[in-house]
Amino acid sequence: MPISIENNKIIISSPSTLEKVGEVKISSIKDVEKKLNIASNYKEWTSLPLSRRCSLINKFRKVVFNNKKLVESIIESETGKKDFVIFAETLSFFDHAKSMSKIARTALKNSKRNSGLLFKNKKAYVKYEPLGVVGIISPWNFSLATAMKGTIEGLLAGNNIVLKPSEYTPLTIEIIKKLWDENIGYNDAFQIVHGDGKVGSILVKSDLTDIISFTGSTKVGLEIAKICSETLKPCILELGGKDPMIVLKDASMKRAVESALYAGLFNAGQTCISTEEVFVENEIFDEFLESLSAKIKSIKSGSTQNDQLGPIITPENKQKINDHLNEIKNKSKVIYGMSGDHDNFIAPAIVVEPPENSKIVNEETFGPVISVRSFKNEDDLINKIHKTGYGLSSSIFSNNKKRINRIISRLKFGNVNINDAMTSYIIPSLPYGGEGKSGLGKQHGIEGLRSYCRVKSILENRFNFIDEPAWWNRPKIIEKLLRKIVNIIFRF
Repeated sequence: MPISIENNKIIISSPSTLEKVGEVKISSIKDVEKKLNIASNYKEWTSLPLSRRCSLINKFRKVVFNNKKLVESIIESETGKKDFVIFAETLSFFDHAKSMSKIARTALKNSKRNSGLLFKNKKAYVKYEPLGVVGIISPWNFSLATAMKGTIEGLLAGNNIVLKPSEYTPLTIEIIKKLWDENIGYNDAFQIVHGDGKVGSILVKSDLTDIISFTGSTKVGLEIAKICSETLKPCILELGGKDPMIVLKDASMKRAVESALYAGLFNAGQTCISTEEVFVENEIFDEFLESLSAKIKSIKSGSTQNDQLGPIITPENKQKINDHLNEIKNKSKVIYGMSGDHDNFIAPAIVVEPPENSKIVNEETFGPVISVRSFKNEDDLINKIHKTGYGLSSSIFSNNKKRINRIISRLKFGNVNINDAMTSYIIPSLPYGGEGKSGLGKQHGIEGLRSYCRVKSILENRFNFIDEPAWWNRPKIIEKLLRKIVNIIFRF
């Protein structure tokens, strides 16, 4: 078991070695409420100029970089991830912190707007003000990147943060918080609490949180949305995905196959933007399947650095993956890779044409399992893709730009990759978020920064005339003149 509870502490064990790697104290209701009160009343961070906040976040990025080996070792100990996966995660964090610090300098400044043809005597602009306290609930699969991307965006916008990391991977955020306190200060601007969903629910239900940012399952996300709706509290929900890859008949076969393996098996498939389904046009289906099958047979999950895939981090997720595979084992052809060590390592698998009513088609699997399905035409493709109701990330492989654009226009997905897979998520300037069962709101880019802001429209009169043409005491001649001006301006 990766975690256990002893004496009000979470004991964390490595899912790879099964050895104890650390512990954290569970936050009581009083602990959480105390930190929320502190965050609600703390003004030092909010009052900093935008340029100063940007400089401090960039400084923090450098601090974490200088301690990269320590941070990476902690991620490895509590997740069992392979070296390259950890490298990719830390790289994503560094790039995000640096890029968003730069983007924020202009994205969060007052934005001048056109006051219209009739109101040139007015100054119109938009102010982006912090909402207040951001409650962040982050998942276990990317304990650094996912937790800190929302934290960085919220801090840049001038908010104070109370973050609850996953109970399965709290040690990464513990060291991150230590580095923040020792090198940045403003300790009360960024606080953490520990525990399971009960602790997270305190953040969601509290009158002191002004926005909730949650990354996790669709089931929990729906519950959070319901609670937030009662008080109209805004929430950003990055939920599950059943991310499709579309391979058209003119696609580069080699690139499509390699992309499917990368996007389907990265982090042992434990990512919401993992490619779980590959839809291949009938004409090339057999060729694609043969090539993909040959490659997956050589891929192994295990604890050594020669093994390509790491462990399944939580027992619950391992059970779900096994349930999905067991349901179709006598109904569909399954091609397996290799696994070793112990039960936390699951062999990667390809499922060929699973039944339409199976869990592996209709639910997020969140593991190293790739379904390969054929389609006969574009209508058939779109119907199959949208059947699940998920709409997070997608990819399409083809050299026919006309077909690509036509299919993209029909996809109800927040993110699309062309002749690529998953990459859009790690581009800091691109807004990220899903449609339908995959969530609400946007993170990353200008849109993500402004999600953590109160958007305030300001109209300022430039000249202190005694009267305005539209006021009740306007002379008749002014009204006639105004009508003539309108007729002239809007005639064309």
